[in-house]
Amino acid sequence: MKKTDIWKTACAEGEPGCFPQLTSYLFNGAFDRTAIMKTVDTHLDKLKDEFHSYFPNIEEMSTSLNWIRNPFMVQSASIPVRLRESLADVSTDEGLKMKFSATTLTQFWCDVGREYPDLAKHAIKELLPFSSAYLCEVTFSAMAHIKTKQRNRLDLEKSLITAVTTVSPRLTKLMMETGSGVSLIQHHVSRTGH
Repeated sequence: MKKTDIWKTACAEGEPGCFPQLTSYLFNGAFDRTAIMKTVDTHLDKLKDEFHSYFPNIEEMSTSLNWIRNPFMVQSASIPVRLRESLADVSTDEGLKMKFSATTLTQFWCDVGREYPDLAKHAIKELLPFSSAYLCEVTFSAMAHIKTKQRNRLDLEKSLITAVTTVSPRLTKLMMETGSGVSLIQHHVSRTGH
């Protein structure tokens, strides 16, 4: 929300430099600059209102999750006492501090889960909405790519699973189980003699 305030101030001062296309539009033509800037200001107000309607307590929530982003810098956290005790232990563990700087945030909390399962579970629960929203976007993009006019008769479910999975298939095992591996090997041997 800080950026919308910066943008509003810049536009009110007649400096729309934060919007390069608008700047080029305004300087390449004879337009009523004041009316356009008022429209931009109104749009930014609506953007801010919409954002607040979806995320009403975003600033407070963000601050309350600082202990997840960096458990070594937080003085206090609004979590139950038993979890605060675990957090105090984590924040003084030099081994975990080294691991924190060497891994991703999610991986760090998964590693913390070995010694402090309740604390890690609480942290991961807070991190999950972001990863699941990302996975939804990836899946939707894959679906849009797969489901074109040329390929609209494909079985979308199987194609999507293949497109978004992170598991690598064991092709030799699959070929052997379906029998196609044996026929491919026999075909190769009969043609090459090896």
